[in-house]
Amino acid sequence: MTPDLALTYCRMIAQTLGLDQAGLEKLVANTGVDVDTLQHSDGFIDWPGAHQLIANARQLSDRPDIGLQTGLRALPAMHGPMGMAAMASPTLRDAMQLFARFINTRTQVFTNIFEETPHTISLRQEFAYPFDDIVQFLTESAIASVFACHVVLRGSPISDGEVHFNYPAPSYADRYAETFPGTRLVFDAPCAAIKLPAHYGDEPLPSHDRDLLWIAIEQCEARQEALRNRGTVSDQVLALLHQSHGQASLSQVADQLYMSPRTLIRKLKLEETRFQQLRDQTLSRRAAQLLGLPHYTVAAVAEDLGYTDVASFRRAFQRWFNTNPGRFRRE
Repeated sequence: MTPDLALTYCRMIAQTLGLDQAGLEKLVANTGVDVDTLQHSDGFIDWPGAHQLIANARQLSDRPDIGLQTGLRALPAMHGPMGMAAMASPTLRDAMQLFARFINTRTQVFTNIFEETPHTISLRQEFAYPFDDIVQFLTESAIASVFACHVVLRGSPISDGEVHFNYPAPSYADRYAETFPGTRLVFDAPCAAIKLPAHYGDEPLPSHDRDLLWIAIEQCEARQEALRNRGTVSDQVLALLHQSHGQASLSQVADQLYMSPRTLIRKLKLEETRFQQLRDQTLSRRAAQLLGLPHYTVAAVAEDLGYTDVASFRRAFQRWFNTNPGRFRRE
C-alpha cells in the first residue's frame, strides 16, 4: 500500500466545513475510515476512500469554493517533514524543489514538478487520475496550498506571477481572484501550476535553519525508502506480525500501515486473505520453531505466543497442523 492522501488534509476539509459529530459521520461514510481515525491518525487514506470523502464534503457544503478554502489551511507546518524542510530551506527556489522532490511522502494522487526558465520559476501538477469534479477539488486545494505556503515562506504577499488551471473558469471564478491576490489567473491552461518571476527564487527565507533542514530531509528520505521497500499489503502485515512475534492486533498493524482497520480488512480481502489467517500463519511458524528447541515446554511456547492457557494453545495448534504439540515435537 502506498499513501494516496495524508489524513491531515482530510482533517482540513472537516475543519473548513466546521462539522459536528453527525457531520463527521456523514463525511467519512463509505470511505473505509472512521471518525476517530480521521481526527487522530497521522496516516493515509486510499484513493477510493479519498474520492468518496471529497464527494461527501461537496454534498455537505453549500460553498462552491470549499476546495480553495481547504487549501489555504494547508500551510508549511501541515505538510509534515516535507513542509519543515521547505521552511528550513535557504531560498524559495530550494523550498519549491523540495516540495517537488518529496510530495510523494504525502500523496500519490499527484506529483509536483519544478521548472525554471530565465524568466520564471514554477511548480506544476500532474494527476494520476482522470479529471473529474473530485480532481478539480484537489487541484484547487493543492494550488491554493502552494500559493499560501509561498506567502508564508517569503514572509510577504505575492505581488505578481500567474496561477494556471487546466479547466474552464468555474461559475465562482471571483472566489479564485480573492484566493490568489496579486496574480494573473489563467484558465484552460495546459496544466495546473503556479508561476513566479525568476528573481523570487533567489530570495532568502527568514526561517532558514541548516540543521533543521538536514533533519527534515533525512526524515523525508527515510519515508521514501520505506515506500520503495513495500510489497503487497499481505507482505507488509506479515512483516509487522513477524516483528511482534504474532502479538500485534489488527488495529495496531493498521496504525503502523497508516490506514484504518476497516481499510486494512478490505485491502486484505482484495488479496484473498484475512488478518487472522496471516496472524495464524505467523503464530504457527513461531510455534513450530520454538517446539524444535528442547528447553521450551509446551506451556512455555503457549505463553510466548500469548495464550492465557495451554488448552487454548493446543486447540489452535491442532487446527494449524492437524496434530498436537507433543506428537509434533516427537515427529
